[in-house]
Amino acid sequence: MKCFIILALFFSFSRVCSGQEMDYSVYHRAINNAERCFFIENQSDSCLAYYDNAFGAFDFVFVKDLVNAAQIAFFSKKPFEKYLIRGFELGLKPEHLERIPLFRPVYNDLYNNKDLQAAYAAGREKYLKRIDFNYLLKVYDLCIQDQVDKSKSEQEYTAIKKDNLKTLLRWIGEKGFPGDKIIGISDRNIFAEIGSPQLDIDTRKLKFSNRLDYYSAEQVSLSSAYIIILMVHDQCTFPQMDSLLKKLVLKGEIHPGEAGLLYDNMFRNVNSKHYSCAIPNASKGLFYLNQFCNYSTLQCTEEQADALRAQWFLGPLRVQKAKKKYEQESGFKLFYGFWGCT
Repeated sequence: MKCFIILALFFSFSRVCSGQEMDYSVYHRAINNAERCFFIENQSDSCLAYYDNAFGAFDFVFVKDLVNAAQIAFFSKKPFEKYLIRGFELGLKPEHLERIPLFRPVYNDLYNNKDLQAAYAAGREKYLKRIDFNYLLKVYDLCIQDQVDKSKSEQEYTAIKKDNLKTLLRWIGEKGFPGDKIIGISDRNIFAEIGSPQLDIDTRKLKFSNRLDYYSAEQVSLSSAYIIILMVHDQCTFPQMDSLLKKLVLKGEIHPGEAGLLYDNMFRNVNSKHYSCAIPNASKGLFYLNQFCNYSTLQCTEEQADALRAQWFLGPLRVQKAKKKYEQESGFKLFYGFWGCT
């Protein structure tokens, strides 16, 4: 399919939406079109036009999309700094770029660029103002306690997981979903930036246990992974939150890839006597976004998977496969979120 850009469509939605009522299905479809244009049709100009209009239409955007747009622009020898500058307002740090092979040859130049340093300082100030730090601390405490509790007996932990989900549902009703949009992306030193380093996760966890060395901020995820990890621990999260998750996706409070991760999570380790949710037939579709799901044992065609993914505003599997090829062959890093689900 040729890559056509209908800019009037984007201008029509770009200023109609505002605040919490923004329809993020429009955003994700624009991102899907951008990815299709570049990774399938090799049309960088059309790709970047889709990105630019999506980013211009929404106050909050997912920082991983900005990073991917920057990589595509850099690879295509086009200006890319504007995507990084917008990313600074959403939690991106210059050091994140060092983990992207494509940027490593120019990382020192980027890191020492005076204009980018000034843009980072200004963007970081905006970012810190948008974070709900009280909510973030509550999330830390719930998720750290979950790490402690998962060593308990399966029967006891199953009951605890149900209580955790009730707590999460209550919080969502009161404040919204504790994801990137509200509590920012994972950052182990974020509280230090507002003068409270004792509340940062690596110090905070010591109040609960001294056996959690492995647990820290998933900084490479460019997402708020804390609560997603807790939700993954309960394989019945998706069916208990199905309709709510769709609403949260439409509000931009959770990424559809995270919903897909939770959906596929239902198909893991299903033989436990404490596994209580009904598993859908795999022929109804899978997302292929859970790296610990044994997909080889499940019967699902690519067409069935694409149909389900489209219902949740995700692009087809062929784009996902093409992106992985670009990672392997051209030094891109394109998958973020917990377990690379976004």
